[in-house]
Amino acid sequence: MKQIRGLLAKILRLRIKKYLIEDEVVINWGILKKCILMLVLGCIVHLSWLSWDLFVLFHPEYWQYVQIKLIRLQLILDSSFLLILLALIYPCYKWQGHARAERYLPHLTVGVFVISLCRDAYVVGVMSPVSTLACVCLMTVGLVLFHRALIYSILIPAFLFLAVCTYLSFRHQIPYSPLFNIQGKFFDNGFWLGSMLYFMLPILAICTMLFEILLSQWRHRERLIQHLSQLDPLTSLFNRRSINQCLEKLNHSACLSYALVLLDLDHFKKINDQYGHHKGDETLIKVSAVLSQQLRKSDVGGRFGGEEFILVLKDTNIEMAQQIAERCRLAIQQLEIQSDEGTKIPVTASFGIAISQAELRPQQLLSQADRALYQAKARGRNQVRAYITSTQPELELYS
Repeated sequence: MKQIRGLLAKILRLRIKKYLIEDEVVINWGILKKCILMLVLGCIVHLSWLSWDLFVLFHPEYWQYVQIKLIRLQLILDSSFLLILLALIYPCYKWQGHARAERYLPHLTVGVFVISLCRDAYVVGVMSPVSTLACVCLMTVGLVLFHRALIYSILIPAFLFLAVCTYLSFRHQIPYSPLFNIQGKFFDNGFWLGSMLYFMLPILAICTMLFEILLSQWRHRERLIQHLSQLDPLTSLFNRRSINQCLEKLNHSACLSYALVLLDLDHFKKINDQYGHHKGDETLIKVSAVLSQQLRKSDVGGRFGGEEFILVLKDTNIEMAQQIAERCRLAIQQLEIQSDEGTKIPVTASFGIAISQAELRPQQLLSQADRALYQAKARGRNQVRAYITSTQPELELYS
């Protein structure tokens, strides 16, 4: 049983490593790990604000465009929010996996992050481009990363706050964009426009990068799901549906000739009954590995159901198909499979081959291969038989 689990784990690791490491998908992270990501993004935004505050303070020629007292206050507040966001990273990292922390910390971290941005949106103008962009991008990212109940519970009060600020500024009860001396002429103030662009760039860059990561991982995940849906879960060979699709494509392609090989493990029910189903599974896994080793890169192998397998050999004539089938037969016969008591479990297989023809549909070809397989079993098993098309329809020939 341990050997089966080990083989299955190895196959799954290889498949996942090839397409996607599921644990590293951002959308699959734990909620506190997502909170850390959000906090880091918030720190980057506030660092850009601090850089702007310091730039203005050290360049007096721009003081005419801003409220310099408010800039000094803004410097203190941005520093405070940055320290708070940094401080919240530690409990999010430390308490991952704790139920109570995962219940309450996300509300605290996302709430502090949104409150800090709401204040920034007010001081630069709630209807400014940077505020609009931040609201749209962060709401979208939040809904992708977190449960919608968490996001709506925080964003709805935030939007109400911004709506009230908009109404009060429209009624001239509070100043609009109190950080700047714009006097209602937004686009005549080049410093205001430059500042808007500066504030927008980090938000746009961060959210674009995050969207690209999520979209890329979503596409990888879709490819992985599609790929796994084509495989037999036990053997990792193609399943019956995938093989049928492959045959349909070959039937409509310009492939010169291909061979179908059906093989059935001899007395497989006896292995299950006498040695246990876990040994039956181990046999199927090892047989599938042997078949994969014997096939060429252009060939396709699949599990057709139960102990029956199928090989699709492209650009192959009857002689080549017989050689490949014979190699597979010998490799299966030489498999080393032991029972729980240490005795060797004999494993053999019977093979039936059919060669494609222009007038034959895939199901007709499968029927011919199945007849050849029946002949192999009827004549003593553990052998290869090929269906030979006769010029006389009433005759069936085998080699």
